Formats: sequence, C-alpha cells, structure tokens
Amino acid sequence: MTRTTFHRFTLALFLFAAFGLRLGAAEVSNIPEVGAHEPILVISKNVHPQNLMVVYTKVDTTGHFVPVPEQANQPLLDFYWLMDGRNYKPVNGLIKGEIRKRLEVEPAAADRSSHFVINVNDLKEVNSDIKQPKLDIYAGGATGERGVEAQMNLGPSDGNMRIRVSSIHTEGRAFPPAVYSVTLKGQEVVNGKLTGREVTRKYEGKDKPN
Repeated sequence: MTRTTFHRFTLALFLFAAFGLRLGAAEVSNIPEVGAHEPILVISKNVHPQNLMVVYTKVDTTGHFVPVPEQANQPLLDFYWLMDGRNYKPVNGLIKGEIRKRLEVEPAAADRSSHFVINVNDLKEVNSDIKQPKLDIYAGGATGERGVEAQMNLGPSDGNMRIRVSSIHTEGRAFPPAVYSVTLKGQEVVNGKLTGREVTRKYEGKDKPN
C-alpha cells in the first residue's frame, strides 16, 4: 500500500467514524477545553459505537448565538468526541473540515442571532423523501425547552411531521466510503410544542449491500 493510498484509507476511516443521541445537555455543557456551550445533537455510528460526536454551538449572556470571530453573521458550529460516551477528545482539523461539508451551515442574509439552518447532506445519499433535509437551529428553545434545539420536517411518508432532532445514527463502510443508512431520533412537534411522542426514522442507503 502506497503512502497516498494509506493516507486516503486513513482519511476515509476517520470520516466514516465521524458520521456515525441528544445527550443530557446539562451533563456536557461545560467542558474545560471547550468552555460553556450548548449541545445541539449527538452523532453515533456503527463503528466504535461507544464513541459519540457532539455537535454544539455557543450563546452569549443575552441568549443569542455567538458568531465565529472572522464572520459576525456566521454562528459558531463545532464538534468534539466523547470517547466511551464521557471522555473529551478534540476532532482532527482535517476531519472537521469534511464534517462541515456534511453538516453545512446554510448561507443567509438574515440575522442569525437566534436561528440558523444546517443542510444535512448525508440524507441526500439515502432513500429519503425529505425534500429539503435541513435542520432549523433555535436559541432559547423554540418548543419552550431551555437551551438550543434542532428541528426538522420529515417527508410525506411521515405526514410531513416536524420533530425536534436529538440524535443522528449513521451506518456505512469506511473504505471506499459509503452510507448504508441514516437514522433520525427525536420527539414530535405540533404547533410549536413537544407532544411527548418519541420518533425514530431510518432511511436506507442507495448503496446498501443485499
């Protein structure tokens, strides 16, 4: 195996591991290496499922999203590992860049102080009837819950149900990279309120082996 091939294999393995449950947000909201932050959701995967990736943002004392230093209208979106579900580990910078292509903050001219949108591009690689696989990220808890939350509309097969997404679970292959399935977990939202109904929706991949 050449050095280039090995590098590509290693990168693919890292990328797959990166895309793999909303944790109790209070349990991980203040990690010394990250500082006070707001977990949005948690990503798990079928390889090393004990290691979870936390997707997070930050809010200021007024409850508005903290922007990235270089762009005043770009809310901070970042990631870290919880190894064995509890031990902090930073995400490799190269891998983080690839993750941002899969969880892509959508450009918008409007003020993003309390709301922004993420394109969930992994859902474009599976057999999903979600026309626009987007997460709405709200500061202040759009359903009356405290903190930050993510909401999404499911497709016609689910009655276009709206859910508050707590986790994304991905199954697939490291090399060559392939997504076999994406599972969304959350709670139903009706008229802006949580109904208490738990929702799990799995979308099978287009390249899933028989």
